[in-house]
Amino acid sequence: MSWSRLLVFAGKKAAGSLITIFLIMTIVFILMNSVPGGDPVLRRYGLASKEVQDQIREAWGLTRPLYERYILYMKNVFTFNYTLYEDQEYTAVDLLLPLLPYTLLLFGTSTILTYVLGTVVGIRVLARKNKSVENVIAGISIALYALPVFVLAIIFKTWLVFRYEVLPPVSIAVSFMDGHVRSLGDMDFIGNMGTLLPSMVLPLAILVMVGLARPLLLIREQMATLADEPFVTTARAKGLSENDVYSKHIARCALLPLLNDAAVNLALIVSGGIIIEYVFSWPGIGLALFEALKYLDSPVVSCSIFLLTLTLLSLLLVADVVCAYLDPRVS
Repeated sequence: MSWSRLLVFAGKKAAGSLITIFLIMTIVFILMNSVPGGDPVLRRYGLASKEVQDQIREAWGLTRPLYERYILYMKNVFTFNYTLYEDQEYTAVDLLLPLLPYTLLLFGTSTILTYVLGTVVGIRVLARKNKSVENVIAGISIALYALPVFVLAIIFKTWLVFRYEVLPPVSIAVSFMDGHVRSLGDMDFIGNMGTLLPSMVLPLAILVMVGLARPLLLIREQMATLADEPFVTTARAKGLSENDVYSKHIARCALLPLLNDAAVNLALIVSGGIIIEYVFSWPGIGLALFEALKYLDSPVVSCSIFLLTLTLLSLLLVADVVCAYLDPRVS
């Protein structure tokens, strides 16, 4: 695909991503305003003074008709105006942005490891035509994929962190008060890497185990399909070893569908990562989202979902552009 067509393709995908964000935030608005229980300000900020409560109602249009409230809500969301009242010390953006690098670290590392391990195991093990080994690996990966991620997280955390203390717990504490993030300790991302990486091993391993089934089984299926293609027969006729046939010919053609599958698997990794953050108290946006949901803190919930959606759609856009660049059939 030429660079001009590639830019047009990326532009169309970016426009579609903006529409997706708009629809997701609309759904969030509907859900947040569908919760029963009287005055939402009293329900969420009952301990605040009357002056602050009035400022919150005005800032988010809670006394206006629903359609006006929706317009104001979307304006606040897309302009990153998550201020609740005047002279507010921290907004939702100020509180959540320091947590974003930790979320990107967990999601990004798990995505890369999932596809690297899936590719290596698929090529080196499943392509050997050893049915017993192939069935065991495929069965284990499917079983892990089928289990809810929070079940695996709770089981492994109970045994490996609490009971046998094989792995350390997350050492960076983030406390919450009425749904608002209150960071404790030093939140410097680079400075915390040394103490954070050992406690990252277990949540990262669970995300990889859950997401490994898709690339693993996909590359096995693609390699089995390509094994009888004419170009493979030609390669064998030239006297190439089975190792070279699989690694230099079949594997290269089988890797391309992995990029297409990334669009689906990335969403699963991100959704599972949000739960993992909460279970392991990982200092990311997913943890803040769950805590804010307890108090229906609309600004923090909206900002969390907006940032997570933006992160996911950005990753999907990169995957689609790379796929379009490598595969001329994509238009």
